[in-house]
Amino acid sequence: MTVQMIYDLLKNNMCFQDEALKKLIWVLYKDFCLDSNFKQNIMLLGERGSGKTTMLRETATLMDIPMAEIYNMFMPGGFNVNLFLNGFSQMMEQSEDGRGILLLHDFQDSFIYGSSSSFISMLAAGQLFLGDYGYYDISNIIFVGEIDSNQMEHVFVEKRDYYEDFLNYEFLSPTLNAIKDYLRDDNQIVVTEDGHKQVSLQLEQYISEQIKKRFLSASCSKVFPYKIFTQGMRTEDIIKALYSPVSILNLYRDDLTEEYINSANFINKVAYYIMESDDGLHSAAHAIEDVALSDCKHGEKVLKKGSLLF
Repeated sequence: MTVQMIYDLLKNNMCFQDEALKKLIWVLYKDFCLDSNFKQNIMLLGERGSGKTTMLRETATLMDIPMAEIYNMFMPGGFNVNLFLNGFSQMMEQSEDGRGILLLHDFQDSFIYGSSSSFISMLAAGQLFLGDYGYYDISNIIFVGEIDSNQMEHVFVEKRDYYEDFLNYEFLSPTLNAIKDYLRDDNQIVVTEDGHKQVSLQLEQYISEQIKKRFLSASCSKVFPYKIFTQGMRTEDIIKALYSPVSILNLYRDDLTEEYINSANFINKVAYYIMESDDGLHSAAHAIEDVALSDCKHGEKVLKKGSLLF
């Protein structure tokens, strides 16, 4: 299949992530379908629950690329060797030529716990040294680091003082220091009605954008040359995602009546629930069940006969 055919087959599933999907397909196609010698690791950035993982899973499945996922690998003191080996082994069991994808969830944790430099150095070398386990050749593996951009706040030190930072032009956070030279001159300290001085919202928003763009170190950017950003979710985007063929909403079609599950009232309530959560589309199951249960208690015809949902 061509890249255009792959994109056409997947774009309706991904709904509002068209641009990110195009980039992802292009990179993976170059890596796996053209016998290219240029292995390109990917950093996938976006809001939590914006469809990053689903997009990668669906693309890998359609392109028949072996893939494994590793959760919670980065922790205080380094990274969990056993978790890496488990993920590596799962991927290799599916692979005929040693090539595949390893998705590293919560990659921002590698920065929080200070393990990013050593891990990235090993990726750059193409060999992963795992102590007593020896060396592993990883030169044929595509690593995808997944970062929740709305979780980046955790890389900052606690109780930072934007105002003092601004006056001293020296941020407590190493991440903020990395981008301080890019701050615009027109961002100012503002004084609130009660006389409290604080950094303007404009500056905070600008810092947030700069962190999204410059979150990775120079060495990390070399190892992960492609940074693919997913779009932020609006209510209308969530509604589109709920109607997607890969939406978890489809799991409930045998339980909820067709009239109810397709009603604008139900969909809008679920979308609002998701929008208010910190987990994005990860909270879809809770949203669907909580909204349906509430409507059921209020006497609406919700369940199909024989459903065991409630």
